[in-house]
Amino acid sequence: MGDLQVKIKPDVVISEMVEHFLIQPPKMILEKEIIMSDFITLFEAFKKSMDSLPGCTSSIELSKEILSFDSMDLQQGISAYFEKYPIIVKDIDEIQNNELQAFNLNREYLSCNFIDTWTQEQAMSNGKFSIERYQYMFPQKQGCPPLYNTFIYAALEQEVVRAICPNSGEAIETSSSFPVYVQEIPSQFVFYKVHGREEFYIVTAGYPGLKSFLYFPKHNLVIFSRLFYSIGVKENIVSAIVHLYRKFLIFAEKTINYLQQPKRNLTLIYGIQLNLGHYFLNEYSGFYRIILTGLYRKVKDIVIYKKPKLPLEQIFPEFKKAVCYNCESSDELFETCMTHGLFAIYPCAYFLSAETVFHIRQIANSYCSESQKRLITDCVADPLIFINLRKHNKAWQEQVDGTINIARALKQEYPNIGIFLDGLSDCQEDAEVIYQSLRNDISVYNGIGISLLDTICWACRTDAYLCVTGSGLVLLACIANKPGIVHSDHVHMEQVRPGGFFSVIRNDMYPPIPVPRNEVVVVKDEMYSNYSMDWHSLYNRLIKIIYPPSCIE
Repeated sequence: MGDLQVKIKPDVVISEMVEHFLIQPPKMILEKEIIMSDFITLFEAFKKSMDSLPGCTSSIELSKEILSFDSMDLQQGISAYFEKYPIIVKDIDEIQNNELQAFNLNREYLSCNFIDTWTQEQAMSNGKFSIERYQYMFPQKQGCPPLYNTFIYAALEQEVVRAICPNSGEAIETSSSFPVYVQEIPSQFVFYKVHGREEFYIVTAGYPGLKSFLYFPKHNLVIFSRLFYSIGVKENIVSAIVHLYRKFLIFAEKTINYLQQPKRNLTLIYGIQLNLGHYFLNEYSGFYRIILTGLYRKVKDIVIYKKPKLPLEQIFPEFKKAVCYNCESSDELFETCMTHGLFAIYPCAYFLSAETVFHIRQIANSYCSESQKRLITDCVADPLIFINLRKHNKAWQEQVDGTINIARALKQEYPNIGIFLDGLSDCQEDAEVIYQSLRNDISVYNGIGISLLDTICWACRTDAYLCVTGSGLVLLACIANKPGIVHSDHVHMEQVRPGGFFSVIRNDMYPPIPVPRNEVVVVKDEMYSNYSMDWHSLYNRLIKIIYPPSCIE
């Protein structure tokens, strides 16, 4: 190998270099480089064998050889491969025609895979997918965002996902799916492997599970949709592909067997959405639309990830006949689908419909605990203000004193004022201080630690709210549809500005009123930063949207 030459920069202390080599001798460094080089060589062969359809037995032998590298972290090794052979990531609207020609790809055919309409799904099915019923059930209403995810209904009805070959323009179909959940992002991806003139993947991703990008393994090329801008960043695409091949390595034999099966069982993925707001907006909404269309009758299997926000059998008893597989990790999710031959669909929606909101409220009322039901029934506070507390990040630093001052100021105008305190378990101490300070004069209901469905019932009982911009706001603005004031760090506050996230997820709700940016002082100018704010910024706006004191008897 030759002598190892070490250059010592002038500003590096010699003793530090000596200490480094005592910990990491040059021989060990060389051994690691050799191991990594061997890993990359073997992985390249493994990847080529897996990228062919339906895969081959050599993939299994190669995977065993690679997994024998005890000291090699698979994630690190695969990442090193893609650093050596970088994935080209291109926006379909920006990639040049000469670049497409070099890959023998047609822009029009590529674009067809990102068209999300009923007519496109019908055209790809050559008329087999009848769209009239769905157009009737999901009309495009004025002021509503587009439906999106029309492919889900076609996939459930026809038990395949359809695509357009980017080389030939032919309509092709697949039932090969590979669910990949990336914990560190966190985000879910479903890779659908399609065999056109060459193999490629059409990938759904992000909170709404949209068709987001196409991956061409032969060219190491990704072409993504403009819609992907709203749900992720380019680095997430590379991370997802790294995770996909890591799972291929670990479960090579099961993956090969899966690809060789003539037919796969239609299944839904549930519980993968960890964010509370997006659980209701995207996952719950998507499942409810499957109920509305009657397509739940096609579903024989459901894969449930970890512990969902709400038990499936509780909110959607229509799926009681389905076989459920419970998975505790991303690897187990993938392995379950390979082992049982599952064609996985994650049925998301893009916004909350009035019908979905009504269903959520019905479920909340049905499963509200007896203790909270009695408290809500006996509550005579008028008005009752829902106050959201937050502690772990994105926290109003003066929330204890601020909440106490707001409540006392409201007491001067509304003698029978009451407040409901909401928050995670880390807010219990703050809630207790607020309760002890106000309990002699004001009705205080501590909602820390109660169930999600109980909290929704309280949200529907309240008259207005003060809330941090985030997941909890979905309960108040979208589900309970109450007027209120919101606050947060500067970045999250953009979600409630005109044209922001909360302006498109439900078209008939009271718009949350944000505290102006110049009245919020952030600790750091970044997402999830804590911040300071005068309590009058909330009170002066809240008092304008509560009904006048003269309305109260």
